[in-house]
This record gives sequence, C-alpha cells and structure tokens, in this order.
Amino acid sequence: MKAFSIFLLCLFLTSTSYSQKKSGTVYSDHEAITKTRELWKAFEAGDADAFLSFMADSVKVYVNGKDAKATREGAISYVNRYRDDYENVKIKDHKPAYPDAINYKEGGVWVQDWVKLTAIHKKSGIMLDLPIHHLYSFNKDGKITSLHYYFNNDVFEQIGGSQKTTENGKVYINHPLIAKVRHLMNAFRAKDIDKWATFFSEKATFGNSTMKFGETNNLEDQIKGLKESRFFKPETKFKIKEVGYPDCLYYAKEDGYVVYSWWLYIEWGKDKKIEVPFMVSTTFDKEGKIVKDYVWYSNNHFKE
Repeated sequence: MKAFSIFLLCLFLTSTSYSQKKSGTVYSDHEAITKTRELWKAFEAGDADAFLSFMADSVKVYVNGKDAKATREGAISYVNRYRDDYENVKIKDHKPAYPDAINYKEGGVWVQDWVKLTAIHKKSGIMLDLPIHHLYSFNKDGKITSLHYYFNNDVFEQIGGSQKTTENGKVYINHPLIAKVRHLMNAFRAKDIDKWATFFSEKATFGNSTMKFGETNNLEDQIKGLKESRFFKPETKFKIKEVGYPDCLYYAKEDGYVVYSWWLYIEWGKDKKIEVPFMVSTTFDKEGKIVKDYVWYSNNHFKE
C-alpha cells in the first residue's frame, strides 16, 4: 500500500510539473514574416515611402527598450541617413536563426527575427557587421503597430567619434617604462631567464605574429618555451640592436601604458648569419609589471 501511495504521489507531481497551456501558434512561414522582409528590402533600397507603407499611423518604435518617440519625419530621416551615409547596406537572417510569427490568442500577431546589418560608413570607412533582434506587432489590417530594436550601440558611437579629431593620451620619447623594456631586452640578451621573468605580472599573456589569432601563452608556458628554444641554447650566438627609438604611449581611454619598440636580432654561426627585424608591443599594469607582450616578426628567416 505504501508503494502504491508513493506511485500516486509521483504521478501527481509529474502531471503538475509539466502542465501546459497553449496561448497561440508559432509559424515559420507567414504573411507577416513576408512583410518584415519586404520592409527591410525597402530600407536597403533607401525607399522611405515604401518603408513607411508597412507601418500603422500610430506605430511605436522602441530602441533597446526605450521609446524612440518616432515620427513620420524621423522615420524618413532614418532611412535617408542610411541611403546617404552608408554603402552596400544589407540585412540578412543571422543564420542559423530564422524569423518566427506568433499568433497569440489574446495578443494578436507578432514577428521576431534575428538579423545581421552590414554596411560601410562612407566618411569613416567603418564597417557594420551588427547583430540585431527585432520584434514587430501587427494589427488586424496587417500593419506594424510597434517595432522593437535590440542591438549593441558601440559601433555607432565609434562612427560618431570618427567625425572629429580627438586626443586619446600622450606619446613619450623618454619614460621609465621605456627603460624597463630595455632592461628586459638586456636580460634576454644575457640569457638570464630568471631576471627576464621578474618584469612580468603572474597573469601576463604572450603572443606573436606566427601564432593563430587569439592564441596566447601564459608566463609559465612562455618560460618553458624560451628555455627549449634556439635562443637559450649555449651554442647560439646572437646580439640584439635597438632600431630607431621606442615610443611610450599613454592611452586615456584604457588608462594604461604601452611601449612600442623596434629591434634587430642578429645570429651567426660557422656558415651563415641571420638578421631578423622585429617589433614588440609591451603593455603595463598600474604597478609597472608587464601584462601583455606581443612580438611581430617573420619566422622565414629561421627556416633552414
């Protein structure tokens, strides 16, 4: 009897946990979806009248959840701005996503889509590759009564800033951090890996132009790699010459310092001499420790 009671309890909990109520129907193919596609074709063509023809007179527009206080004149200006200020304007499904039309029993027809807006801003050359999520509500006449946009606005702030000349810090020809980079290179020349490592934060990352994009090493891996490299072998003879002069840049936006320096690695043996120019980007934290070290060079010089 006890087992039967437990069975009934489990059956009751299962049925209540998964109770469902249908509030509408979802369509992957619907006339409202067709209208949203035609809406954006009109936008791509810069046809403001065709764009507005899909809207109800009382349409509301929301951008990232805020009422945009849209007007007919504002909508025309919006379409014309893309027509005049951008080229190659395209709006495509952000695959594998595709639009849905939902016919709610009590809320009418809504469409949601996920698209990519691509274009090139004519003046700045900045490329848009912008994911956007739209929601549209429709009235019984098939007109859009509300249009909701959700997207990251950073690229438009970048475009706005590109229209003016703005300083982002200072450039130093002499700076204590430049001296640190020279001491770092001196430790490398001396094959003193322990001293070399003291210049770096424990969280430092390392990369170079021969690695895959985004790939980095941590400090432990970098030390291990250097110890096993040709540079730290006793028989390898080399010197490193400073080329030109380093720059120390203070970036106001990131509130941080980066030193850019240029060098020439010269290695010699019995039968040949190797010369490899390289550039180093060295990023420092507030304590003056290196948190990012990136080297640009071609490894073709080292190939046999």
